[in-house]
Amino acid sequence: MILRQVFLALIVIAFAPLADAQLPKQLSEALKPPATNVAASGKSTDPRAQAEELLADARRQQDEERLKNAGRDPEDLQTTARQRLLERLVMLYGERLKLLDELAMLQNTDLETANQKVLMAELAGPPPYSALRADALRDENDSLKAQLKSLAAAERALVDQQAGLVASRRLADEAVRLAEDRLARAGGRDEIDKNRRSRELAELRRQQTEAELSTIVLGLDIVHLKQKKLQPLSGEMDDLLARALPAQRLSKDDFEQQQARLRGTLAKVSGEIDRMVADNSRRAAERARLAALPQDADPNGARAQRLRLLDEQMETDRLTLMTLTWLQGMIQVAGDSWGQRFVAFSSDDTATRQAVITALRQTRRDISSRKDLFRELQEAARLDVRQQEQRLDEAVLDGDSKARESAILETLKKRVQAYQRVEFAGSRLDSQLKRWLTDFGFDPETGRVDNWKLGALQVAQALKRLWDFEIFAVEDSTVVDGKTVTITYGVTVGKSVGAIFLFVFGYWLFSVLSGRLQRLMVERFGVEEQIASVIRRWAMIALAVVLVVFILNLARIPLTVFAFMGGALAIGVGFGTQTIIKNVISGIIVLFERKIRVGDIIALNGVTGYVTQVDLRASTVRGFDGVEALVPNSSFLENQVVNWTYSNARIRREIRIGIAYGSPVHAAAEIITGCADDHGQVLKDPQPEVFFEDFGDNALLLVLVFWVELGPNLMGRRVDSDLRYAMEKRLAAAGITIPFPQRDVHLDVSQPLAVRVSRAAGGEPGPQA
Repeated sequence: MILRQVFLALIVIAFAPLADAQLPKQLSEALKPPATNVAASGKSTDPRAQAEELLADARRQQDEERLKNAGRDPEDLQTTARQRLLERLVMLYGERLKLLDELAMLQNTDLETANQKVLMAELAGPPPYSALRADALRDENDSLKAQLKSLAAAERALVDQQAGLVASRRLADEAVRLAEDRLARAGGRDEIDKNRRSRELAELRRQQTEAELSTIVLGLDIVHLKQKKLQPLSGEMDDLLARALPAQRLSKDDFEQQQARLRGTLAKVSGEIDRMVADNSRRAAERARLAALPQDADPNGARAQRLRLLDEQMETDRLTLMTLTWLQGMIQVAGDSWGQRFVAFSSDDTATRQAVITALRQTRRDISSRKDLFRELQEAARLDVRQQEQRLDEAVLDGDSKARESAILETLKKRVQAYQRVEFAGSRLDSQLKRWLTDFGFDPETGRVDNWKLGALQVAQALKRLWDFEIFAVEDSTVVDGKTVTITYGVTVGKSVGAIFLFVFGYWLFSVLSGRLQRLMVERFGVEEQIASVIRRWAMIALAVVLVVFILNLARIPLTVFAFMGGALAIGVGFGTQTIIKNVISGIIVLFERKIRVGDIIALNGVTGYVTQVDLRASTVRGFDGVEALVPNSSFLENQVVNWTYSNARIRREIRIGIAYGSPVHAAAEIITGCADDHGQVLKDPQPEVFFEDFGDNALLLVLVFWVELGPNLMGRRVDSDLRYAMEKRLAAAGITIPFPQRDVHLDVSQPLAVRVSRAAGGEPGPQA
């Protein structure tokens, strides 16, 4: 851009003599730079002096323009535009002077206020520090941070405007060059005058753009200077507060002073409420009087407008009374919060401080819950104000009507002010509560605490709230002195958990004691194991019922809590547990009849083994292969059960053996009988016997019949195996053979064999029979 301007300047200088020689005198005068440029290029280097010169020159041109246009047509567009531009220039140059004065004043002024200096000096001394003075310094710091935030926003806006004005100045420069080019090519006087005025307007617009840009630059300088002076002050305040806040104290005198201030504010609000009530009563009386007048007494509608105004004012009084009542309650809450703060500062007890934190958090939640209501009411009131302003702008009203509509507008604005007052008070109290919670080690944003003791106490309180949480409530009716008294019991989580814990502990204790009682009955009193087990189980059922009733009474949970489950639960239990009930009843029958006992060997549904346990619902049978099966008790009553040891443990066994045809049968029988007699687990009574059972296909079949007594350490299969080993050995020693199946093949040779010749696979003939 700079090179382009230099190039254009060189072209103008080179062609200037030729233009002066060829153009008329008017055109040569038109190409001369305007007077403002001469003034702007004065020798003074002081920015303020230059601004004064520019302002003086702009005013001079403005006065000359007024004198020049005194007799001209006011509808001339170029004349009107030139006047507006000159007025704009005068205003911008005046604004530049003000900004220069402000910048000079800022350069020589310390932005730190006297109050800030006093507060910082007080908190820079040794601790302890007054909490009220710390609050005052925090207010100053918050105001300072808000100012810095506003300056940052202003800086962004000015930078955006500066970028736009730089582009506008470039366009203005191009417009001036184009106007000069058209003026240089103009031929007649009228055309030269017209283009000269156009060139002057373009030059004025460029001067306006430059003036606006200079104003923006000065504004940025002021913003940067303020930021340069305020940011170190804010950092110093932050450091000072970080050091002083942990050592702040709220003395009793400061607390009473604050309470007295709040009482004074509360008295003022009460006085406002009294005055508002009196004004509302007066307006109500006036409205009643106007409403009682006859209809023909108001021919032009003035009474109706007055009634409307009174209605709006009375509604405003009502809403203002409501907001004053809210404000009154908020002041009382602030007093209570200050009391909580004083308690927290006066005590080092962790539980007390945690109670204060809980109370302040609850207060802050209550205030926050009302913020949305305040905003909605305030927005609705602002909407009414905008509608009334639009009505005033669009309607054509006489003087009295306009005055009444304006009065209605002012009344509506009072509603907005009332809501704003409450919202401001709530925001300030919320900010104070947030500060106090931070001072006590609680972060309101994240909910974390800096002190581990407070954190542990918060966890304990949360658990306590969960412990005391009421699941539901139940009413219990009792008769006292002939009167029915209804008492409401709350069933809490703590009661439920405690009842469950007591039941589990009591049941475990009773289970241990009943187990010892069972062993005592069996070992000392000679009670059978099965009977002792039955007694133990029924005792556990009875003790469990007694334990449930005892625990419910101890936890003050009435039995009527379960009454609501009566009908539906009975139906559901009836359908859902019919199989369980059937098995339980069957188990009771089995236990009492004692047809199936622990230790019996039974066969049921393909399962054969020892009965190891008989419970109420199912029994356990361990098979000979070691696999245990749970058999529902109803199966013992519904199916055929083979109990090998029901009356006694004796069982008859049979072993079949074959000997070869031609062997001595009696000798073989004696050998087999001797094997049985020699076995120690074969019963002697009844004696083992050998029977000649049948003539088999391949052997003579003998059967050994003997008896054994089954027990935990004796299985019939083991005895059978021992006897077979013995019989095989003795029979072999006696030369008696135990045959196996054989087949004889006979060949008939009474006729000659048929012989024929067939061709083999390789093509050679071969014989074949």
